[in-house]
Amino acid sequence: MKIFRFIYILGIVSICSFQSNGQNYHATNGSAYAGSVGIFNNPAAGVNSVYKWDLNIFSLQTTLTTNNIFLSKNTTGSNGITGDTKINFKEGSNSYYGHMNMDFNLFNFQYKIDNEHSIGIGLRGRMYNHLKSSPIFANDTLTSGYSFFRANRTTAFLDGFMTHHGWLELNLNYSQVLQETEGSRLTGGITLNIAKALSGFQGRVNKIIFEEFIVPATNDTGYIITQGGVNYAYTNNYDLPNTGTQNTLSQIINNSLTNLGVNLGLEYSIYNSANTDAALHSPTNYSWKFGFSLMDLGKNSFKSSNYAGNFYNPIPRLTDGVLDSKTTNITSLSDVKDSLQSMFLNYDSLVGKFDIGRPTRIILNADKNLGNHFSINGQININFYSTGAYKKY
Repeated sequence: MKIFRFIYILGIVSICSFQSNGQNYHATNGSAYAGSVGIFNNPAAGVNSVYKWDLNIFSLQTTLTTNNIFLSKNTTGSNGITGDTKINFKEGSNSYYGHMNMDFNLFNFQYKIDNEHSIGIGLRGRMYNHLKSSPIFANDTLTSGYSFFRANRTTAFLDGFMTHHGWLELNLNYSQVLQETEGSRLTGGITLNIAKALSGFQGRVNKIIFEEFIVPATNDTGYIITQGGVNYAYTNNYDLPNTGTQNTLSQIINNSLTNLGVNLGLEYSIYNSANTDAALHSPTNYSWKFGFSLMDLGKNSFKSSNYAGNFYNPIPRLTDGVLDSKTTNITSLSDVKDSLQSMFLNYDSLVGKFDIGRPTRIILNADKNLGNHFSINGQININFYSTGAYKKY
């Protein structure tokens, strides 16, 4: 169980958080050819599509950013090219972080009622993971509490958090022309998200402080935790097998809370002065197009597990040896709670509900039409959500 202990210890002292931009199909942002996926960047994009209708049967994308994994190549031979590429973990004292988002789309359908009105509907699965730690020393040789604390004996404290949430949402979109003149066109759109919050977890390590001491019997050094705490909450969908319920997708959906969200967007197109008749305006003959959208307003609420809790004030003599013994033979999530309760004097239950904010953001987009089906597009994302937010009811 050494590997499990290492993961457990590392999880306690370096629970971290990912922060990421919202999902975007970058090559299609601002494009009139984006089809039904255009509303994921701006809800007003539907009515500016070149297509009468568009069906996206399936699409998938993921983004991962981290500072603790890198690629290296060991070259062989005189050409300096031949060799093996390896994945390595960054070692040393670092503030570790990682960001990951993923989404997949099923049967997203967009239909232009006419040149001024459009509707859309689609099913979408989404997941965000966030990890961040205070500066710690870590590598793959730290397999016990003693080795970890010894490597971090000059670290002031251990602190970090982790957030994960995944949900399934139904998107209902409507967009229309708001104003049109000889030289410009303003369109607006709104998307209602009806979501099932399927999987959620939030955990935090709160300033774990430890000290070095001398073991009288052996005259060796040891380490003792003197301050700090740990809290975590996760959706009770992970406890379904313990209740005798089958952990099927339908059961998970039925057991999950329903949440609402909304996306809002505007697109403003400027046309060349040669277009003197508004009827000549089309989704492709603009000179400039500017987009503004406010995405993912809302939150996801989860039913918290009975094993969720806040643990603080370490017991007297919580040494590295005691930590190792209490994290051995952990085989279930209930064992994690029992182990933590035996290591801290105070425990607060976090049973009930907890929220994780959606990745609310403003997207500013500018698109210059160069003609002959070429354009230049630029985009700025401004995030308005905290990956480390935690709320207990």
